[in-house]
Amino acid sequence: MTAADNQTRLVPLDGGINFRDIGGYANIQGRTVKWRKIMRCGHLANLTDGDLDHLEMIGVSKIHDFRREEEQNQNPSCRVRAEFIDDYQMSIGDISRFWEFLFDGQMSADASHQLVVNSYRNCIQAVIPAFSRFMRHIVDNAEGGSVFHCSAGKDRTGMAAALILSALDIPRETIVADYMLTLEHYNSDKLIEIVEGHLRDAKVENWDRSWLIPYCSVHQDNIVAFLEAIDAEYGDVKTYLVNGLGLSQADLEKMQESFLEG
Repeated sequence: MTAADNQTRLVPLDGGINFRDIGGYANIQGRTVKWRKIMRCGHLANLTDGDLDHLEMIGVSKIHDFRREEEQNQNPSCRVRAEFIDDYQMSIGDISRFWEFLFDGQMSADASHQLVVNSYRNCIQAVIPAFSRFMRHIVDNAEGGSVFHCSAGKDRTGMAAALILSALDIPRETIVADYMLTLEHYNSDKLIEIVEGHLRDAKVENWDRSWLIPYCSVHQDNIVAFLEAIDAEYGDVKTYLVNGLGLSQADLEKMQESFLEG
């Protein structure tokens, strides 16, 4: 592994989707997240043989797939040489209501935006079963490399990244900025075209592309709503990690010892 490979946010894979390292960020104590320990991405259906070799070379040992079964069947993961944990079966609340609003003629660009923001705000209890298991695995795989993903690597994946970075005392503005990098590294136009194909198949006659952007892209209001909802109910994210997700103070200390340097 070259020094350049070890210090790039975007992991250099030919078939990677929004495949990013959360390393390199400085925390409030001035320590830095280690590179190539924890990575986030979209689905893994397009990886090449060279990509599989690269992931093995950088030490990826666990893959966390948050997708529902129908999503997994639509884009089956390539055979990464690592342990797969793929039974989380996560949904994010109100995002599924997007279709209801659309079919009922209630959709607008603002309504779509609010649906997504509210899905982030209202899911902090619903995601506890999945994220408590996920965070346990992250702690237990401290010696290896972990990859976590959903379909596009933006919503469920964005929340998971925010929780890990919060555990490592990364400033809130950095966490939001990491979330927003999807705008640079994911082609939401392609997803919009796929959704439009579904709308045509469903005989929907009228829609505006602006309605689809909140559903297919990211906005800082989303992740801010998620984190502020946690703050409102638990006081802060660290308390949520302990009282909500079941981590111990020793777990948080292990994360900092394992994933931070400097």
